[in-house]
Amino acid sequence: MNRMVFVLVVMLCMLPVIMPAVADDYPMGIFGNANMDDTIDEEDIVYVEGIIDGTNEVTELADANYDGEIDEDDIAQIELIIDGEEKELTILDDAERIVTLEMPLDRAVLARMGCGDEALIAMGVTDKVVGVSSGLKDYRPYIAKAGGWMDLPSVGYVYTELDYEKIIELNPDIVFMSAQFVDEVDEKIPDTIPVIALTLDVPETQKVISGLKTLGVMFGKESEADEVVNWIQKYDTIIEERTKDLAPEEQPTFYIETYDDWVTYGSDAWDGKAAAECGGRNIIDGIGLFPPGENGEYTVDPEWVLEQNPDVIFRRVRAQTDLVSEETAKTRLAELEARPGWDEISAVKNGRVYLYVAEMNFAIPNIIGRCYFAKFLQPELFSDLNPREIADEYWNTFMGTEYPEMYVYPEPS
Repeated sequence: MNRMVFVLVVMLCMLPVIMPAVADDYPMGIFGNANMDDTIDEEDIVYVEGIIDGTNEVTELADANYDGEIDEDDIAQIELIIDGEEKELTILDDAERIVTLEMPLDRAVLARMGCGDEALIAMGVTDKVVGVSSGLKDYRPYIAKAGGWMDLPSVGYVYTELDYEKIIELNPDIVFMSAQFVDEVDEKIPDTIPVIALTLDVPETQKVISGLKTLGVMFGKESEADEVVNWIQKYDTIIEERTKDLAPEEQPTFYIETYDDWVTYGSDAWDGKAAAECGGRNIIDGIGLFPPGENGEYTVDPEWVLEQNPDVIFRRVRAQTDLVSEETAKTRLAELEARPGWDEISAVKNGRVYLYVAEMNFAIPNIIGRCYFAKFLQPELFSDLNPREIADEYWNTFMGTEYPEMYVYPEPS
């Protein structure tokens, strides 16, 4: 285990740790974020002063210098973080591990795709990356090209084999990995190389925002991170404001199908999370007829889907095979609609069956997916919203390139 990974023993044993009323569901995981929101600023200094004088409760991230005590030294550390002059930064990562980094960070390895790659591009930190997962080059080359990383050394693929010798040879200041594999990676490289679990490839907007904010502090790009966050929140607010007062009868029912036939997600998992609160009702929610799988998926009965008669159907497909061209997309859609009995489903009769790629629901593009779901579910309510234009805005503004694939088929009118 990396010696830079510690356990909060002293503070947790001696003081009650709670979440203040201002805390977010996904607070920025940097020690010094005393009030547990999504930024480190003067309010955190005020909060720590309140802890010291006994008017505020201790929070998990209040011990800014991570020495087991909350005192004036923590205020000094917060001031250094605000000024971008901290020599060390302690992180609570996505695997609930505590890692202390030596600052600044000049050499980063992205050992798995989805662990901050798009965020680093959007914030202009591409020059800090010295090695990338071969999975990023193989499966999302448009991201690797946008980052200028195609010619960088590959460090292998976590689902086959990582090249630990290459990671060590690159001598990084930080290695990014997903929570699922972070301990395994940490055990196989020297203690002097810190490994952080950071997974932005998720369907929760607020978690993506928290990750962006964390990376902004880590690389001294707070204003750039804020620009991306503001862009996300602009569209998220539009969706929230227009759908929050819809009565159930005003929300069409929908069925989401994953890559596998008759497998769906509820509003608490994966693509279902992205589609939640976008103006429709997921037919699997609250049913209780089918046991959930280990990833929150449900395998359903085809006859049950027919009985539910959903108003809208979404099917996850792969852009590289199913959405290569309009011809292949049209063929794939026709195959789906030709299932036995589907000609009687409202979604099929009314032309409301849509193919989509998973990439629109994760990381920063999560908001793009939500805009598509909102447009499909409430076309009149979002008549002025053009999800493809929003996607192009993201790629042109933050990624510096065109997105080369389809997100959905057919595009909403």
